[in-house]
Amino acid sequence: MRRVTFVGIAASAALAGGLLVSAPAEAAPGDPVSVRPERTIIGTKAGAKPPWDVHLSASGRTYAADFHRDRVVVYRAGARGKARPLYSLRGSRSGVFEPRGVARDSAGRLYVANGNNRVLVFGKNARGNVRPIRVLRAGMAVGSVSMTPDNRLMVSGSGGVKIYRRSASGNAKPVREISGDKTQLQYAFDVRMNVDGRIWATFDEAEILTVFAPGAKGNVAPERTITQEGPGLWEPELLAFDRAGRAYIGTHEGHVTVLRHDATGRPAPLFVLSDRRHGHVNGLSVSRTGKVAVSGRNKIVVYPRLRAVTAPWAVRGVSVSGSPTATNRVVRWAQPLADGGASITGYRVTVKQGNRKVKAVTLKASRRSYALKRRNLPAGTSTVLVRAKNRKGYGPGTPLTFTVTR
Repeated sequence: MRRVTFVGIAASAALAGGLLVSAPAEAAPGDPVSVRPERTIIGTKAGAKPPWDVHLSASGRTYAADFHRDRVVVYRAGARGKARPLYSLRGSRSGVFEPRGVARDSAGRLYVANGNNRVLVFGKNARGNVRPIRVLRAGMAVGSVSMTPDNRLMVSGSGGVKIYRRSASGNAKPVREISGDKTQLQYAFDVRMNVDGRIWATFDEAEILTVFAPGAKGNVAPERTITQEGPGLWEPELLAFDRAGRAYIGTHEGHVTVLRHDATGRPAPLFVLSDRRHGHVNGLSVSRTGKVAVSGRNKIVVYPRLRAVTAPWAVRGVSVSGSPTATNRVVRWAQPLADGGASITGYRVTVKQGNRKVKAVTLKASRRSYALKRRNLPAGTSTVLVRAKNRKGYGPGTPLTFTVTR
């Protein structure tokens, strides 16, 4: 798992099943591109070690796991240059020891992957030498912590992946676990969950990524594998995702490669960020606003949004209630798994019979249903289409047919 060495090159090569490749000799379509940073936070001491993990909040605050000093430091929004931390978490009461990863939940609580097989949980306003509000004993060497799209705690380590309720503490039992020889997760470098519920894992020396199906648990094999001989994915290590479901992969050579959410085989990268500004990637984070933070070379570099906002994904679970003779038919749906990188601003419900438009209405973003009156619907079979909208435009929809009987 991330930052925890369990196997050597030979074991990683065996995992790859002969897919181990060398660094590319010539450029590929995904040539690295240098991007001007928005700001850079520089270490205050020459030769200081870079943070092992970073978390960039939507407000711009930067949280960094300082493994070498047994602390977590927090920089204010807009911090740059030799900025002093706003505050830190450290000391005997805090229990912070060789922190390897940091994450925050929707309530602002901070989760720290500790070096003693534990996850420490601190309140939103915790600072200094304070006790954590909870301590989770993971029962394995912890490599990383992260929050799932449904705001649960995911812990990866030497025993695989464990997903807990946010309130978990002590020796709590995970609500879901993926581990065993078929998963090969004991050899992974980093493991994270994308917006669609799929769990991605990187295998640096094996030079592959694997992706597990939503809801996967137990000793299961991944649903697909990603590998590439081009410059973009040589020795993939760190993972992050944006709100459009795109995967950001920090490689051993220092580049950050961006892939589609459905990438498989040997995909062409959407974008490759050069290591020129930040060097080797020690920590990687994508904020809700799409900005990217990379730690490396004794500094934290914050980049503007690397990829443009896209239209939302398709809405989910569209249904039409009632029998063909019902007075009212209610169309219901669930919001898309990915909003494309910008908040959903509304929904469009369209009803057609053949090529004739029967009804079209635009609803607020808070709506998840719309009632159709039978008297306004033609007899026979009609099709309803629900699409989500953000500032980029409308996403796709999946047509659903229903019948009206007079």
